[in-house]
Amino acid sequence: MRLIDLLDRDRIAVPLEVSNLEDAADVLAAMMTQTGVVRDEERLRELVATALPRDIVTVGQAFLLHFRLDVVRQLAAAIGVAPKPIRRHPESEQHARIVLLLVAPSREASAHLRALSALARAMSRREVVDAILAASDPDELLGAAPLEELEVPGHLSVRDVMVHRRLSVRPDTTLGEASQVMVEHHVDALPVVSDESEVLGLVTHHELLKYLLPAYVKRESTGEFRSGLGRGVSGDPHALPVRDVMDRSVLCVSEEQSLAEVASMMVTRDVERLPVVREGQLVGFLTRGDIVRRLFGR
Repeated sequence: MRLIDLLDRDRIAVPLEVSNLEDAADVLAAMMTQTGVVRDEERLRELVATALPRDIVTVGQAFLLHFRLDVVRQLAAAIGVAPKPIRRHPESEQHARIVLLLVAPSREASAHLRALSALARAMSRREVVDAILAASDPDELLGAAPLEELEVPGHLSVRDVMVHRRLSVRPDTTLGEASQVMVEHHVDALPVVSDESEVLGLVTHHELLKYLLPAYVKRESTGEFRSGLGRGVSGDPHALPVRDVMDRSVLCVSEEQSLAEVASMMVTRDVERLPVVREGQLVGFLTRGDIVRRLFGR
């Protein structure tokens, strides 16, 4: 399926004569109803109002809203191009002229994610954005060569679901410092990477409990300090470099790999999380929870 097939002339607002993102979303939602894509416009408007401005994907010069709900008849997109940049919210420094709304039936999680990924990639390409901004009416936008060439992939890849997070630590980071990063950022694992961003290992809650918990328990029960480093080894476990405690048997996957293939591997090997790499460098993270939330969440 071509990306342009998600659009319809009557779901294109060029120009989009609004001054804020809320009004832009209302215009696009109305188009979805008028073209028969959405059966209940009020339900869609309620979801949009709840999502703004937090749950919006910002890609280059575009704001992208996306929803799966049971009042949608088919996978479809609406687009508006404002004459002047619109702010994400009044106090925000983020602004864009292009606003996209993607909707899908609740049951079509895979198609929704594939289309969402394709739209996000399209909005990150300069020639596509330039062609959209240069269009003076819906017909000109639909006929833009860069848009006509774009395809929605036929299957989900790791890139469609992964978290694009590069949070990591270096081998000489102490276990105490790593634990603080994990707590502050609400993550349960940290990749350990080299200066070239090559994944060397992984520090998880398992390592924290194994090395830090004995000291905590001893201190709480007796007031004395006890190292969790093992027999014959002394010292504060918080000062250990993560290179000495990290899990080195880490599987990495490519962002281009099939999600079905990787999910099957995670189940077969009982792996909870996987670093995602591009040309050997860390670019994100994939967990079982990410897959469940994106495929089965509403």
